[in-house]
Amino acid sequence: MIMFSSEEDFLEFLKKNHKSTNTIPKNWLGIGDDAAVIDINKTDLIFCTDAMVEDTHFRSNQDFFNVGWKSIVSNQSDIAAMGGFPLGFTVTLGINKYMNKEKINRLYEGINNACENFGGILLGGDTVSSSTNFISVSAIGKSFVSGKNMTRSAAKSGDIVAVTGQIGNSIAGFEISEKDNTISNKFTQKFLNPIPRINESKLAIENGIICSMDLSDGLIKDLYRICKASNVKIEIDFEKINYDQDLNNIFTKNIENKILSSGEEYELILIGPASKIKNLEEKIDIKIIGRVSDNKEPILEFYKNKKIINLSTEGFDHFG
Repeated sequence: MIMFSSEEDFLEFLKKNHKSTNTIPKNWLGIGDDAAVIDINKTDLIFCTDAMVEDTHFRSNQDFFNVGWKSIVSNQSDIAAMGGFPLGFTVTLGINKYMNKEKINRLYEGINNACENFGGILLGGDTVSSSTNFISVSAIGKSFVSGKNMTRSAAKSGDIVAVTGQIGNSIAGFEISEKDNTISNKFTQKFLNPIPRINESKLAIENGIICSMDLSDGLIKDLYRICKASNVKIEIDFEKINYDQDLNNIFTKNIENKILSSGEEYELILIGPASKIKNLEEKIDIKIIGRVSDNKEPILEFYKNKKIINLSTEGFDHFG
């Protein structure tokens, strides 16, 4: 029986019960963001880790190239969300007796391809026997601007909220691939072969943006994490969200819930003063979707036609 109601509940448990999670040096960042940051001789190194488990993140009958690709991209995206670029990765691979050499070869082809395209070198790792196939990647990166990082806790009243790329394609790709994993289109491509926003991260932090998060569990859950970390209210206009109009044909009901809960998009949520965000609009593909206001407690509201949307989902959570 799972004793935690959410990932946040699990992290709060660690913070309250294990001293090592709180005893970090002044200039370091620990639990609470997309990645940790360690200041070593005025060089900011970014650390993160992410795992993919069979039947939770991937299926045994899919092309393992995509599994390898996505395992690296998820870490590259976390590093980008902090305002950095990847340097290297270590891979822990858990395999059962049914895993064959062809799948493992395709897995590492995907890993190498993601490294070649978006940065970082495969440094090593470990292989273990496991009843369930899994891949766990640990990554190290470096900040684009020394001494500056983007965090979830830096949203301020008066800031505006923007998101890179289109939202919603990943959940459509997931549902399509669950029915037929041989189908290849723009939606399955987004789900199986997402693109980390490394260049967008560089331009954002160079333009003074200090609040960011990668979109991995859906706008509902991830924006609320920013609300909680920054103790602010965020209001989002659904009509301003950039989504593919073909989704209207795929999701004929509750399209708002589908788009707002779409995880594994690996786009960047960027929050900052209007002047800085609008300056970014001229350089990268982003869309302004909402605003931040002061508040005594974290609140997140979504509007459509100036009316609050009643949501029937909270986004993805491993403990949900």
